[in-house]
Amino acid sequence: MKILKHILMFIGAGILFVSCDEISREPLLPYPNDVTFNKEENSIDVEVPALDFVQFDAPFTARAFNEGSIIFNAKKKADGTHIGFALSNKNNRSYPFCNSTPYGSENPDPAVLKAATDTALYSCFTGSNVNKLKNFAVVRVEGEEAFFTIDKPRVVEHILISNCTFNYLTLYYGSFLSSRWDATTQSYLPLNANGTDAFVANPNIINTTIKGLWRVPDYYNFFQGESVTRMYNNTKKTNGYFKVIATGYNGNTQTGTSEFYLSVRTNVAPEPYNKWNTVLNAWGPWDLSGLGVVDKIVFTLDSSEKRADGSLKLAPYFCIDGIRLK
Repeated sequence: MKILKHILMFIGAGILFVSCDEISREPLLPYPNDVTFNKEENSIDVEVPALDFVQFDAPFTARAFNEGSIIFNAKKKADGTHIGFALSNKNNRSYPFCNSTPYGSENPDPAVLKAATDTALYSCFTGSNVNKLKNFAVVRVEGEEAFFTIDKPRVVEHILISNCTFNYLTLYYGSFLSSRWDATTQSYLPLNANGTDAFVANPNIINTTIKGLWRVPDYYNFFQGESVTRMYNNTKKTNGYFKVIATGYNGNTQTGTSEFYLSVRTNVAPEPYNKWNTVLNAWGPWDLSGLGVVDKIVFTLDSSEKRADGSLKLAPYFCIDGIRLK
């Protein structure tokens, strides 16, 4: 029995040794070197309150998982907007109630309208699903001020990009939504043919009995009083698009450009977007490796939704996350 006992103890010790050795091994696949904007993942030092956003008075830094860091340009504006990058974890996906009939007023209290507009601007649109990525960056383009710099020249393998809710609602449904679509004017009408209100369910709200006439809140006057019609399935907007342009630099040398279409009609854009007839409704990967080795990337916007002076009829916002450095 003593011999058997010693044999079993020896085998057990061997198993323990092997088990400990297995536990101490490095993972077979290395963790991706991503900037995630999450404090608990040691990417940022800023606490973003739940379902809220944070603007910055000056550029801020976020760290990648393994090595490297990025400095994001950021400024606050006197009107309550920002330039460059802000952080958010808001996730509203439907029209607000404050300026929609019959739940609100077409001229709500300015503070209420501002809060509703900010909710739409600082929410990433992720379809009917709540955003799973926690914090993300909200980019507001003004001139060439929406840029980030990297601690040293690196390849940016990809980033994740999405529409903000303000633009998704405008591009997919329009700045005004009802149940009656006029094929001639390519716009929604407030009344049915019999004169009754053309109420419709608020998109992405489970309770479909909540019906009304819905409006995108516009405290900052991006629409300049116009009603912007949807791009998706609008036969008058056959050349419609809304895109982000990334320009890479290494020192003072431009390394290249890359484009990502947040909304596009079929055969408007080059491959692989030429088959699209959609408005992006989730996080999409944007391959930026073609920019090469860079230490700075500048983001700008372009759209078919422009006035004669070149200004956008949309909000100059989009959302990014998961910047992967190589």
